[in-house]
Amino acid sequence: MRPRPVAVALALALAVSAPALAACGNGSDSPGAATTAASADPGEPQVGGSVTFGVAVETTGLDPTISSAVGASGATELASLYDVVLRYNPESKKYENGTAQDLTSNDDYTEWTLKLRPGIKFSDGTPYDADAVRLSIERHRAPQSRSLARDYVQTIDTMTVVDPLTLKFSLVEAWSSFPYLLTTQAGFITSPTAVAKLGEKLNTEPVGAGAGPFILESYTPKNSIVLKRNPDYWDGQVYLDSLKFVNFQGGTLTYEAFRSGQIQAGFLREATASFDAGEAKEPGYVATLGSGDILAINSAEGRPGHDRRVRQALAAAIDPKVLSDRVYDGKAIPNSSPFPAEFPWGPDVPGTTFDLAKARSLVEEAKADGWDGRLDLVASSAPLATKWAVTVQALLKQAGIEVDVREVDQSALTTAIFVKHDFDVAQSAFGIPSSDGAYIQLQENIGHADNRFGFHDEAFSAALAEVRTADTDAKRTAAYKKVALAWNESVPAVATASINSRIVWVPNLHGVKPTSQVALLFGKAWLSR
Repeated sequence: MRPRPVAVALALALAVSAPALAACGNGSDSPGAATTAASADPGEPQVGGSVTFGVAVETTGLDPTISSAVGASGATELASLYDVVLRYNPESKKYENGTAQDLTSNDDYTEWTLKLRPGIKFSDGTPYDADAVRLSIERHRAPQSRSLARDYVQTIDTMTVVDPLTLKFSLVEAWSSFPYLLTTQAGFITSPTAVAKLGEKLNTEPVGAGAGPFILESYTPKNSIVLKRNPDYWDGQVYLDSLKFVNFQGGTLTYEAFRSGQIQAGFLREATASFDAGEAKEPGYVATLGSGDILAINSAEGRPGHDRRVRQALAAAIDPKVLSDRVYDGKAIPNSSPFPAEFPWGPDVPGTTFDLAKARSLVEEAKADGWDGRLDLVASSAPLATKWAVTVQALLKQAGIEVDVREVDQSALTTAIFVKHDFDVAQSAFGIPSSDGAYIQLQENIGHADNRFGFHDEAFSAALAEVRTADTDAKRTAAYKKVALAWNESVPAVATASINSRIVWVPNLHGVKPTSQVALLFGKAWLSR
């Protein structure tokens, strides 16, 4: 076996320049991933103080196999409770050890060996060992699992406990970016003792279940999650007394709460709020994600989107710039490519093109074969989302498509898309980052055989398979070019904008570390006074 240390060799395909640590400008010119902070030296960390964080979307719980566990919803909360096996550093483009001491692969990336740091315990006293990691990941792999990680943990064939601190992963297929998995839901390791003891209560009362820097004080769904310092944290002093998560129903209200001092940090996903915070040069972190706004298409058999011509017509009928101007006052980043402009393996393939004549022609062809020309569009009832849906409705009407808009709350929208698959088209997002997470997002949403959108295309699947095994920048760029070309031809969704997912925090908050999925690590965060 040829060792590939996490912090060095695993970054061989991530060799892109790190973004500058400088004050960011407006929403349209921010780097792909950057931390922005006051330039003055804050001095030594100080103990004490509390941070209230405004999340973008309330999490569905605190069990990693149930929680949505992405940066906008759940991942920061869960990382605070459970810690991470690995951290992805978006500035250096490298993996850093969390509870891991080392991670190495064999030559063809089909086997990975994880060594854990010694002496770690969950807050219930259970050893944080190789078997605990194995059992935790098995929960995501279980047939009845509701985990968003379930699809990509299926790449693991077997997990073998070599010794108390060593776990070997044998994969079904080669995966050069396997470390990314351990930065996500699958890397939030749960105490097997707590899992057995708590049962379903793990999702709402995970007392003793984690090894993170904070432990649960209270969880009131639809209200707040309050965490307090873990006095026995394996990585030493936790500086904050407490960490509280609240939801203000949208980026505009979250930013208003931040500006008024109600919260000390907040997630701003909506284009206008993110843009305004960038203009104000607020300290924080910003990551530009491709496919930040999409018209999701249900391509399952029996749906209009099963016909490739209908999908192509949708792409040709929608002008991303019109959406930006009408919905976001020109503050969005119009982009019909699935990838952000800053994508490190940029395929240099333009996205789909607005072409109303082509859209009308394709619609007429599909109608001639029996389609009634109608679509059901499911969208959030939030004001900006309503504006987006009405604009899409008008654009598609120009192409001869009649759209019935069905407005629902955010929870019902999630259920309609991801659980019941009850839609023809829907307002959604893939959030494709400039990291190994791009493969995860594409595979999870539209790549695997049983994907949530019912999409299947041989050329697209073959291109994604090349991404999975690519181990150099050149190979990844070539593979992503094939992905982009297949996307334009098969149209699994209509990308309309990249988006700056921005997290703002007060100038006297220091030591916050971003990781994958636009999540934050607060284990060494502190407030200067």
